[in-house]
Amino acid sequence: LPESVDWRAKGAVTPVKHQGYCESCWAFSTVATVEGINKIKTGNLVELSEQELVDCDLQSYGCNRGYQSTSLQYVAQNGIHLRAKYPYIAKQQTCRANQVGGPKVKTNGVGRVQSNNEGSLLNAIAHQPVSVVVESAGRDFQNYKGGIFEGSCGTKVDHAVTAVGYGKSGGKGYILIKNSWGPGWGENGYIRIRRASGNSPGVCGVYRSSYYPIKN
Repeated sequence: LPESVDWRAKGAVTPVKHQGYCESCWAFSTVATVEGINKIKTGNLVELSEQELVDCDLQSYGCNRGYQSTSLQYVAQNGIHLRAKYPYIAKQQTCRANQVGGPKVKTNGVGRVQSNNEGSLLNAIAHQPVSVVVESAGRDFQNYKGGIFEGSCGTKVDHAVTAVGYGKSGGKGYILIKNSWGPGWGENGYIRIRRASGNSPGVCGVYRSSYYPIKN
């Protein structure tokens, strides 16, 4: 594996978004992974529609949480529109996917990373951005300002985010995470979570449940 990976530097990550007062983190995490693999495969970085997933992935619950696994399956089956064509409004409405014109990005399937395994997650991130989940309810996580996070954090995962790289700093390994709480949080909207070697749920449960889109 490479010593470090940062998909931002490779132009495969769009600007940090803010999900607002809608528990749609799952949609933002899914979209970021699809944007990433689409750039890797086609050379084009385009912003895709979280709102389409909030409205149209009926296996999830809109602004009351959802699943990256089912929303990635939605993209594989139906494709997803550009964000500009189906903009984000932070509340669930009737699905308009059939009324929205313009191009769609489609994937071919969904891959799952082996749970509780650092090496498996790093291997996946080396190939593309990956959807991961963390426990975000703790005060240390909520108030994170910068540096490698190794604060008080359990593994009761409650928040989907996107792993867009990994590396080391000051001898400490980290996973680079894109959040959906706006660029004012953390390190311009990102957090570096301390890596935990071997088989474990990881810091904040970051190794517990990870998915990625497959695109031929």
